[in-house]
Amino acid sequence: MFTGKAIIPVRVLKPFGNWKEGDMILLEDWKAKELWEMGIVEIIDETDSVIGEIDRILNEERKNAPLSAIPEGLYEKAEFYIYYLERYVKTGGEGNIDVVHTKLMKLKNLKKKYRLLKEIRFNKILETVKLRPNRMEILSRLAPQERRIYLEISRIRNEWMGEENG
Repeated sequence: MFTGKAIIPVRVLKPFGNWKEGDMILLEDWKAKELWEMGIVEIIDETDSVIGEIDRILNEERKNAPLSAIPEGLYEKAEFYIYYLERYVKTGGEGNIDVVHTKLMKLKNLKKKYRLLKEIRFNKILETVKLRPNRMEILSRLAPQERRIYLEISRIRNEWMGEENG
C-alpha cells in the first residue's frame, strides 16, 4: 500500500535505535505506519498542509486546460493521511472526543478533495489520450499512477483505432 514516496514527520515516543524520546524525524510512509502502529512514534498531522496543496492544484487544474505537473508524492501523502485519520477516528484516538471530531472533519474534507482531484485529472488524461496518445512529453507531467492510466488507455485507443503510435 505505501511506497516510501511520501515523507511523513513523526515524533518519537519511545527510544528506538539512535532515536530518543521527543526527537522529531522524517520517515518514509511505510516506516511511519509500522512504527506508529507499534506505538514507537506519533504521527505529526499535516493533513491541513496536504489539503492546502490539493486545493492549490485544484485551482490550477480548473484554470489550465492541459495537464500540468503535480508535486511528486502528493497522491501517496494524501493516501497516508487518509489511512492515518481513518485509523485514528476508528480507534478513538486518545479518547478526546473533540480531537476525534476534528480529525473526522479533516478526513471527510481530505477524501472529498482527493477524489475531486483524481476525477479532474482522470478526465484530463482521457481528453489528452483522445488528442495526443502515447506522447512522451505528456508523461513528464504525470504522477506514476497517472502514467500507467495514460499509457494503458493510449494503447487501447490505438488498438481500437488501428494505429501503431497515435
